[in-house]
Amino acid sequence: MSSMSRLWMAFRGVCGLLLASTGLGVGLSAAAPAPTPETPPLRVCLNEQPHLPWRFPDADGRVRKDGLDFFVLDALSQRAAVPITVHLKPWKRCLAELKVGEQDFILGISHLPEREEFAVYPERQGRPDESLALRHERYHWYAMRALPIQWDGKQLSSVATEALVGVQTGYSIANAVRELGLKIDEGARTAESNLEKLVRGRVAVAALQSKEADRVLLARRDLSSHVQRLEPPCRNAPTTRRFRAPSGTPTPPGC
Repeated sequence: MSSMSRLWMAFRGVCGLLLASTGLGVGLSAAAPAPTPETPPLRVCLNEQPHLPWRFPDADGRVRKDGLDFFVLDALSQRAAVPITVHLKPWKRCLAELKVGEQDFILGISHLPEREEFAVYPERQGRPDESLALRHERYHWYAMRALPIQWDGKQLSSVATEALVGVQTGYSIANAVRELGLKIDEGARTAESNLEKLVRGRVAVAALQSKEADRVLLARRDLSSHVQRLEPPCRNAPTTRRFRAPSGTPTPPGC
């Protein structure tokens, strides 16, 4: 069976399954065939950084195989009768390997036009179908309490155009920041590292996934005493699953 055939088979078999997973209810077909020995595994890349409740860290802080992402992938494998090999890597490397065909599938990725050059995911009438999103990730601005920075939903005040904005490496929020005419610093892979850079004055403001940043601030008083979250959210990003596809491959239909 070809790699592309495996992709479409998995896609058709698990659309409803992945949608149901967001409510923690997963229905598996008792009649689903078992993977055969000759079925090559579907290569899936996940961000190696913890992101509760999707990827829990072990005692040493590293992600192993605990969290909803792994639950969904195990259910996907059973439903589609396709073995899955999970690779935990830096997010930017996941994207790079998907682009060159070293990965087949990414779970939890938001839409950007430039990503359409090397990958496909569900659409309706030629547009991304947000109803098929696995989850919605909110991003907020984080700024120092001592500074008069404000966000009105469209513009940041009291931030110079030459100032640096901290974002996590490879995250889609970088594009939204650039559209505001601001410069980004994406040298840090975690929300915690970006908040540390903010407190040290290495960035003027940070644009981070709210759940991750808020979890860090809750645990670290040394950061939360200096940092505030600005309202409203700066972006609400639906995240889905994306398949590698060669040039000319038709976009899979919505399901």
